[in-house]
Amino acid sequence: MMKLRRARSILLTVILTIIMTSTSLATPYTDIEHNPHSDAILEMSRLGILAGVGNNQFAPQAELNRAAAAKVAGYLLGYTEADATIASLSESIFTDIEGTQHAWALGWINLMAQNDILKGVGNNRYAPGDSLQMVHWVAILTRILQHENEDMTWPEGYNDMANNLALDRGLYYMGTKLMNRSEMARMTTTALYNIERPDGKRIIDVVAFAQEPLDEWHIPEQNEPLFYNNANITQKLSRALVPTGGGQIITITVTATYGENNLPAAHTQIGFFANAGQADRRAQLSATEAITDANGVASVQYTTLAGDDNLQLHFLSNIYTDGAWIDRSIYAMASNTAAFISGRVINPFNGAPASNATIGIIDEKSKSYTPISVNHEGYYSSPVNVGEYSVNIELNAAQTVPYGGVYKGSHFTLSNSGDIRISLRPQKFSVGNSYTIASEMGIITGIRNRPQGSEIYILRKADNVTQIAEIGASGRFMITLPPGTYDIYNNVGTVLKGNIIIQKGNVTDVGSF
Repeated sequence: MMKLRRARSILLTVILTIIMTSTSLATPYTDIEHNPHSDAILEMSRLGILAGVGNNQFAPQAELNRAAAAKVAGYLLGYTEADATIASLSESIFTDIEGTQHAWALGWINLMAQNDILKGVGNNRYAPGDSLQMVHWVAILTRILQHENEDMTWPEGYNDMANNLALDRGLYYMGTKLMNRSEMARMTTTALYNIERPDGKRIIDVVAFAQEPLDEWHIPEQNEPLFYNNANITQKLSRALVPTGGGQIITITVTATYGENNLPAAHTQIGFFANAGQADRRAQLSATEAITDANGVASVQYTTLAGDDNLQLHFLSNIYTDGAWIDRSIYAMASNTAAFISGRVINPFNGAPASNATIGIIDEKSKSYTPISVNHEGYYSSPVNVGEYSVNIELNAAQTVPYGGVYKGSHFTLSNSGDIRISLRPQKFSVGNSYTIASEMGIITGIRNRPQGSEIYILRKADNVTQIAEIGASGRFMITLPPGTYDIYNNVGTVLKGNIIIQKGNVTDVGSF
């Protein structure tokens, strides 16, 4: 009997392979051609189990969350949308489903919890937005296939079951790895066609799926936004400066990416917020949520009010990734008398983008403080009203500082924890002009055999601008400097060290003198 079952399994695998090969030219997706699991993706879509995300895209690398997993598991047990709708009328078994963006899956989650297929995460929570690890999907399939034993340990017993049932066939299996949509398609196809339940039947034998002909496919769009791990967003404005009086349109475009290669994060949700000064301006946005297209791009429009004139317009966008929302900010202004500033902040010790930096400009007349956000690449830009401003930069350089201690200078402080504060000299900003702030710096350090608190003077030869460095407890000094060539003087004007070249993102140690 075992030989007969094995032969039948092999034959069905061959038949499925032939079907997939013969229909590969009819694929409705443009992003799976080189995916090793394209045959499984096509079969899951043909059976109506996994849908595309729109624009002829499947998003094979996107993670599936626990809400979507409940729906797939429901299909594998033979439940329908009608069943899920009826189940959604019952009280939610978990407290974190209703009233959230995952409420669409309430019926599916109720059904799967009632069937002991899906478990909560504790405290009556289900965590519908969390991504699935491979071992989680193995556990779900093991229950659906009726192979779960009471004495199975977590996660070892389920990792062993993945091997025993060959659920890991064709996959690089690692239990803790987050499963993407293409890997789920592969493992689920294996479960459908190649694994028998204890009664000798397979899922495909007992569940009537859609069985849509490939040449007549209509791929419905994903009804649940996708969520990606290691995601990021960048923002761009159509205009950062617009005339006063209201009625001006500014388009805010967000590009979402994920992974080390910055792949497009298609069909994911972006949130949008707007403020004019301290006033909430979300009502002026064309939408406060948008779904990215196949290229990971989403846009909304902001229409200015007369009350926005000469106020900083703050546009914040966010994306959900790795269990939390991350925010990005960008600024504009409705003004006929504004200037524009921009620049980049780097870690002065190693040149890496200082994405944790904050920029603040202080009006020398009113002493008002205006924050400017820095993006993940260290860049910042903002319109400002004309006037004279000083610029403050704060960042953390922990684990890149070569010498411990507290260091100070005329424009600089560095704490034991790696917190850096840099104050740039006041600068005048004039109407209609753009200014690049010299915020990419390097480090100068050395040892001067003088008492703690003594000062040395570091002069940039190009313009004679002088910075002061204070001698620390060990005789060492350390401050940031813009790139250039410098001389070091004592308090009576004697040159102690000359022609020192400072490069941005590098530490120049001048030794002892």
